[in-house]
Amino acid sequence: MTKAYEIWIGAYGAKNEVGITRAELLTETAELIKTAEYGNIENPSFLRVNRQGSRLYAVSETEEHADADGDKAEGGQLASFPVDADTRKLGPGQYHPTHGAHPCHLSLSPSEDWLAVANYSGESVMLYPVREDERPGPPSIRFRHTGSGPNTDRQQGPHPHSVTFSPDGQYLLVADLGMDKLMTYARDTEGSEWVAHDAISLEPGAGPRHLAFHPGGRAVYAVNELDSTVTRFSYEAGRLTREETLSALPPSFAGESWCAEIAVSPNGRFVYVSNRGHDSIGVLAVDEKSGRLSAAGHVSTRGQFPRHFALSPDGQWLIAANQHSDSAVLFRIEPHSGLPIYAGAELSVSKPACVLIR
Repeated sequence: MTKAYEIWIGAYGAKNEVGITRAELLTETAELIKTAEYGNIENPSFLRVNRQGSRLYAVSETEEHADADGDKAEGGQLASFPVDADTRKLGPGQYHPTHGAHPCHLSLSPSEDWLAVANYSGESVMLYPVREDERPGPPSIRFRHTGSGPNTDRQQGPHPHSVTFSPDGQYLLVADLGMDKLMTYARDTEGSEWVAHDAISLEPGAGPRHLAFHPGGRAVYAVNELDSTVTRFSYEAGRLTREETLSALPPSFAGESWCAEIAVSPNGRFVYVSNRGHDSIGVLAVDEKSGRLSAAGHVSTRGQFPRHFALSPDGQWLIAANQHSDSAVLFRIEPHSGLPIYAGAELSVSKPACVLIR
């Protein structure tokens, strides 16, 4: 029997366009098969699915939205859709305001009792309690950032770009591109409140975008969008210590490029990063003893502007979302080198911005 993975893809588009696509990856034949398309949500640029696969969460990355009365309200929205266990079809969505413009990233806590959303233009992070029926409740906690960076075009103010829960669920790490900082928030002993815990700076103008934990939980990797680098941090109990920083680009590249997504192989041996401009997946090797990173190669994503990519849970497959060439491209991971090898399968998806494999 052919093993299949479920694929969800979020994209940029108007409310009357396809925003969410469901597909399947058949591993025996390396096929990508599109199974459903959904509209009625504007710019669902980032998605999450819970462990049971019974609910899909999405941000609607907009500056304003229509409220329940049809009037314009500031900021974007958090959407939540039930997923039918048999048909895998999405049910009617539930929506909450994010109280900030252009929500661009969301995370579900390991215990699945909190959802966090980063408002890129809203200078804030919102936390939503998740009910027993898996629906988010109204937002109950809001953190506002203040600060700026040296890049006058992109760092004129705070820009929270991602929210990442620690593996134990006790801390929330926020990469703020506008401030060149990683902010850490801690959960209280009762689990009902979150408070500011720590902050650490990166190089001025780095522009941290997304974060990824090493499977062992003792290291965190930040992909820095503006200077196309990856920074390794050692991690313990919500505290980060900055270690080395490496370029995500090959030394010979002299054009413009901006990093986007970062992920770690399930076995912890490799770190992957996408480069928009160089249009590649950069691969970094993790030293087994020291944890230090070293460049291991670059592979074309066979498209333009890879905004996002995802690794399969077994670490054998990678799907890259090429935003500017309207494609999701399948790669097989070569286990020894860690390099993605084109698997000969692609999906046509308009302006893909996020891909999930489950």
